[in-house]
Amino acid sequence: MPSISLKRNVSVNLTEPDNTQISDSSSDDTKVTKRRPGLKKLFSSVQTFLGVPASTDAVIKETLNLPLEKKKLFLVTALKSFIDRNQPINDRENEFETVIDALSTLKSGNQEFINYITKPLVTQFYNDIPKPYRSYVGYNFRSADGSGNSVVLPDVGKAGTCYARTVTSFAHTNTNLPDPQVVFDRLFKRPEGYFDPHPAGINMLLFSMAVIITHDLFNSDPKNPTLNRTTSYLDLSPLYGNNEKEQHSIRTMSKGFLKPDQWVDKRLQFQPAGVGALLVVFSRNHNFIAQKLLEINENGRFTVGPNSLTEAEQDEQLFQTARLINGGCYLNIIRRDYIRVILGADATSTFNFDPFLGAEEPLYGNAVSIEFNFVYRWHAAIGQEDSAWLTEVMELYEKASEESLKTGNPVNMAKVFQEFNDLFIHATPEELQLGNAIAGLHRGQDGKFVDAGLSQTLYHKYEQVASRIGDGLNTPAALKHIEVAGILQGRKLQCCTFNEFRAKLNLSKLTRFEDFSTIPAVQQALKELYKTPDAVELYPGLTVEKMKPAGMHMPYTMGRAILSDAVNLLQNDRFFITENTPANLTNWGYDYTQGDPACADRVSPLLFKNILPGVFSEKELDNLFTAPQNP
Repeated sequence: MPSISLKRNVSVNLTEPDNTQISDSSSDDTKVTKRRPGLKKLFSSVQTFLGVPASTDAVIKETLNLPLEKKKLFLVTALKSFIDRNQPINDRENEFETVIDALSTLKSGNQEFINYITKPLVTQFYNDIPKPYRSYVGYNFRSADGSGNSVVLPDVGKAGTCYARTVTSFAHTNTNLPDPQVVFDRLFKRPEGYFDPHPAGINMLLFSMAVIITHDLFNSDPKNPTLNRTTSYLDLSPLYGNNEKEQHSIRTMSKGFLKPDQWVDKRLQFQPAGVGALLVVFSRNHNFIAQKLLEINENGRFTVGPNSLTEAEQDEQLFQTARLINGGCYLNIIRRDYIRVILGADATSTFNFDPFLGAEEPLYGNAVSIEFNFVYRWHAAIGQEDSAWLTEVMELYEKASEESLKTGNPVNMAKVFQEFNDLFIHATPEELQLGNAIAGLHRGQDGKFVDAGLSQTLYHKYEQVASRIGDGLNTPAALKHIEVAGILQGRKLQCCTFNEFRAKLNLSKLTRFEDFSTIPAVQQALKELYKTPDAVELYPGLTVEKMKPAGMHMPYTMGRAILSDAVNLLQNDRFFITENTPANLTNWGYDYTQGDPACADRVSPLLFKNILPGVFSEKELDNLFTAPQNP
């Protein structure tokens, strides 16, 4: 006799037409067996379960006139289709065909009942193809400007569009805001000769990576600070640029290669040398990938010749595929090195905080917000040596700014860079023609930086301990000009208050100034400058808030916000979800981005071994972002 297993531990056994036995196992394992008067009663129960209206009684009776076997199959199919409708369908059981066969034997005038039974099937068939459409053939490469990441809203996250707003402020406008220079002096400024090492021993290599990430996501237009000149995606735009003109400027236009050790974002020349050196590693990784793709030439997809690709088409295919794979390596380092450190996971642990859990196909794209522009300002973390270097650099800029105020002309950045080169880079005119500069490093005739110099720079950042981020009074004095500009930008763009931002993240508001910082001088300054905790501005609040006792020891709100942003950045990016496939990256490329299983699926050990072998030992590669004196 046929038997089916239903949800809620109910089994139905179809016996002879006049007897149906229903066995119900309840949650307390008590089994109750009842006799019911055959298929008529069972069919009536199905009628009730499906909500068939009473007007169809005649149709039900007509259905009962079907041959016995068809009635049985019909009941089995109906129950399984409606009770187990969320389960995968075994089409080899021919349930759909059974329903159609049974319904087709009904007499005329039964169309209402037929429609009732088949409507859920039609709905399921419609829903099999999701709407709106989220992926199109031919859209499997990133655009230069970030457009088209969402095929539904193609301009979301595009370079040159406005920042999003995460929190709308409903607080009364503060008409008595403190002088931003006083805010810096009393809440931000690191005392002269003072250095507080990072409590977890985090090194400046991690913060070199952080600089790349922040420059990847934020580049406010100085003429219109509502605009973000870079894309809202983790797409290595400091390397590849934000439009086709910038992108083509660093490409050889042959075999998918980039020009040796080149990148687009000129802002990084004014950063400590570790930032440029780390970006060069990604530049070289791109060329390593392009070469590997051509050597493997999976299924001949990069072949040039008749009935195949032209040389220009080969270059484009290799470049775009290598860019996707390089972006996958970048993603792997963010997931398995960077976020692990933020969370404080042990270097030897296999723990993986997976930001893709629960991810669905991206629909809306990503747009970074002005609030998170401030969340990622970690200037207080700058190490002792880098702080001294930045002091000298900023003196040049401040001198140029003073001249600009006197003359009324914009700052002459070409002149600033020339002086910067004379004092810190020492590059020849010929070297500068070969690409952007890195302080203290030189290019060879082939356009590449000397390996020994790159390795030494990166290792020095690995050894250099960063400083703490939270609690206030720890931002190098040299950055006053930048921080004051940041405070003013927040005011101009009508950012929410610190407590409003916390409320948006479902965090309790801070009600006492003692809840902000552990430093009494900061508590007193907040009280005098803002009068009430609800009036504290977003950026100052993020900067002075006390640190978490574990992990990367981030300020509480900043640490919470970073995780929210990381999950959205990754889950909203089509190229990290639906397009991150072996078909788009090739089998080798996809596997490369997955990392080394022997190293907790981290790609960073593979990357450094391929690009700069010997720069780090095996043990150091296990824990790249912690200074060696703090294992």
